[in-house]
Amino acid sequence: MNLKVFCLLIIGFAVTRPAFSVVLPGIYDAMQSDDTAKINGVLSGLENSTAKEKSAYKGTLLMKKSGLLKSGMEKLSMFKEGRKLLEASIKQDSLNAEYRFLRLMIQENVPDFLNYHSKKEADAKVIRESYAQLPAPLKEAIKKYSKNSYILKPEEFQK
Repeated sequence: MNLKVFCLLIIGFAVTRPAFSVVLPGIYDAMQSDDTAKINGVLSGLENSTAKEKSAYKGTLLMKKSGLLKSGMEKLSMFKEGRKLLEASIKQDSLNAEYRFLRLMIQENVPDFLNYHSKKEADAKVIRESYAQLPAPLKEAIKKYSKNSYILKPEEFQK
C-alpha cells in the first residue's frame, strides 16, 4: 500500500463522516488513472467509510475499473454493478451535482454499446446550474475535466 492511500485511509477512519475535501482527491486521482492498484486502494478506503457519497464513489470507480479488465464478461459485470450503485445514489439525490459529474465523466468515456450516454445533457445542466455553490475541490475537478470534455467547456467555469 502506498503512502498516499494509507494516509487517505487513516484520515477516513479518524472522521465519522469524512470531509468532502478528504475523500475527493483520492476519488478524482483514481478516476484519471489507468492504475488498477490506485483504484483498488481508493475502493478499499471507501469500504469502511460512512460518507453519504460512498455508493456513488464506489459505483463510479467500479465502472472506471471495468474498462481496465481483460475479460469481457468481467468488464460487463463490474460495469453493471457500478452503474447500479451510482444510479441508486442519483435516484436518492437527483440534484446532487457531484453525482451528476461522476456520471457525466463515465458517460463521455464508455463505449457506445453499453448504452450509457442518454443523460449527458441533463447532467451537464445540473453541473452548470450548481457550479457556483459547489465546494472548491469539486470546482477544480470540474474545471480540469472540462478541458477534455465534449459537453462541458472550460470557459463555462471561469468564475
